[in-house]
Amino acid sequence: MYVRKLLSLFVTVLFLGSLAAQDIHFTQFYMSPMTLNPAMAGKFEGTVRIGGIYRDQFRSVINQKDLDPAVKNAQYKTPAIFVDAPVIRGFRRNDWVGVGLSFFSDKAGQGGLAHTGSKIGATYHLAVDKKANTVISVGAAYGGEQRKVDNGKFFFERGYTNSTRPNNQYDPGQSGESQTNTDDKYTDIDAGLVLTSKLNKMMDFNIGFSMYHLTQPSYSLIGGTGASGGGNTKVPRRSVLHGQFNAKLNDKFSINPAFLFQTQKGGQEILLQGMAGYLLDEQKDINLNFGVGYRMRDAMQAIAGMRYKALNVGLAYDINVSGLNTVSRYRGGFELAANYIIKIYKPAVIKTKVLCPRF
Repeated sequence: MYVRKLLSLFVTVLFLGSLAAQDIHFTQFYMSPMTLNPAMAGKFEGTVRIGGIYRDQFRSVINQKDLDPAVKNAQYKTPAIFVDAPVIRGFRRNDWVGVGLSFFSDKAGQGGLAHTGSKIGATYHLAVDKKANTVISVGAAYGGEQRKVDNGKFFFERGYTNSTRPNNQYDPGQSGESQTNTDDKYTDIDAGLVLTSKLNKMMDFNIGFSMYHLTQPSYSLIGGTGASGGGNTKVPRRSVLHGQFNAKLNDKFSINPAFLFQTQKGGQEILLQGMAGYLLDEQKDINLNFGVGYRMRDAMQAIAGMRYKALNVGLAYDINVSGLNTVSRYRGGFELAANYIIKIYKPAVIKTKVLCPRF
């Protein structure tokens, strides 16, 4: 009984903290460009890019047979999908405009706290020089988000201590808790900036800054607020700084170190990654990617992936090294990501020339 109460209290605290500060994040952040920076829309060579990523966190810790139903199946699940494309040429010859559409769903904790959203954005890619070796991308996204909880999944201490049911089974009528609103919707705006530069034939880099929830919309999961939001809880802005350096060492090997720093309402995430690539088959265009990362005060990361022509897949696992590892036993989050670039080009029109022989 005591353990059951502690677990219920622990998950409830997680839920209350998530109400104000929860936002999505991924280990393979460059595999989810729309949730990293709106200015990444249309930033690739091709016609259309389609991708998705799925993160499952603490399943091995929370989803155990011996746990109370109050906390079982309370792991964190975060799927996201996106599609983007460079659509038209810009005001100048080497400029272009990209658009993107994204959807995400984040479920966390005992109460099934769900944070979902769909957004559409546009980016202008400005070529600084004539050969477009340096490009500045400025983009923004607009859309709707929703926060929701399942009131029937909450288990409070008084529901056990004041229970009138046999064997002190949980009695929701004795919990003393009530909730008049279990979901709220609002609209939101995000914006970002990315600088990309090709240093030479062997090296390039990109660095970007983005800010999410620019308007800090309000919502409430306690009192009724209507479809347009307007509760007493504001969504805090999330600021993101990210960068990546790519260097080709020889015909086979390349290195791709990257970093991510983001902050939201006093909480910070600092992530460093060292990635490498190996050209496995030049004729079939098969590349292997592998590396490690570290999220400060939280987790070590093992990352692997493969690129086969226009298909790119990635797999990551977080090894928990925080103070929670006494419970997690170093088990953390699992991620699977993939994206595919469709290339449709108009065939070149070749005018046949007939050479007449001279006599």
